[in-house]
Amino acid sequence: MATVGVLCGRVRVEEKLIAAALTEVGVSPRPVTPAGLPLPPTPMPTPIPPAPAAAGGLAGGLLLDRGQDRAVATALLAAARVCGAIVLDAGIAASGDRLAVASTLATAGVPRPTTHLACTEEAALIALADVGYPATLLPLPFGSAAVALLDADTAEAVVEHRSVLGTGRAALALVQAGIWPTSARVRLVVVDGEAVATLPGAEARPAALHIAESTARALGAAMLGVDIVYTAGGPVVWDVAPVPEFRHATPLGGKTVAEAIAELIQRRLPSPELVPAPPATVEFTHPGTFTIRLGEETRHGVVLSA
Repeated sequence: MATVGVLCGRVRVEEKLIAAALTEVGVSPRPVTPAGLPLPPTPMPTPIPPAPAAAGGLAGGLLLDRGQDRAVATALLAAARVCGAIVLDAGIAASGDRLAVASTLATAGVPRPTTHLACTEEAALIALADVGYPATLLPLPFGSAAVALLDADTAEAVVEHRSVLGTGRAALALVQAGIWPTSARVRLVVVDGEAVATLPGAEARPAALHIAESTARALGAAMLGVDIVYTAGGPVVWDVAPVPEFRHATPLGGKTVAEAIAELIQRRLPSPELVPAPPATVEFTHPGTFTIRLGEETRHGVVLSA
């Protein structure tokens, strides 16, 4: 039975659903946890020596990214790739941040709200004056909560607080036009380029499905959660989730998210080495001497391999 590693800090409902779907199609899931997983930042030797952790099992294998701690997952995925693993993740969203995603989508022509990068308190306030209120402040790391800014007074207090407490990367953020509660968004789960499920929220219109799938393609994502909002100018990508939850997702077709992931893994598993087939037994007999078969020769009852 083929085996696939599932990178996760802990096994949640989603990982259990994926494991069940993989077992159903004859693939054995193996949880890979960051704890006790030292990975060398160099290619693994072949043959791989015994390892106390699961590092050896990653070399040349397939690893599914379900890491909840994105800082840890990003580092482990990079090391796993160097070790020779085939990684299925959210592409640029798995290894980058909200700025990298916003820049990539803008370059690809995927519609998004008006957005500015704010590196300082002054820049944030200038950006807010440009996009207007209400607006949203999005810290760059995925998993960091967005902050709704309803007016200038609230914005000044929030931005000043972040400026005082944050240093370096923690002080950077995107300023995005508008505010959209979860109930007003539609989150679509895209697996292998196809929107397969939607989570509770706004209606999943055909245009939203198209934008979500375009987002996954632009980011090179094997799987991705995409939040869409419907603005006056049409649907736009509000945010993405590198490792989306889907326990409450509603399938859009005939398969669940877990089943779609299992099918993707089946398609991407490394092919086993082909074993050469035995030669055919076509005979050519020389009168009174010997018999030649394709792949072997017989002389006086002795078989000689060709």
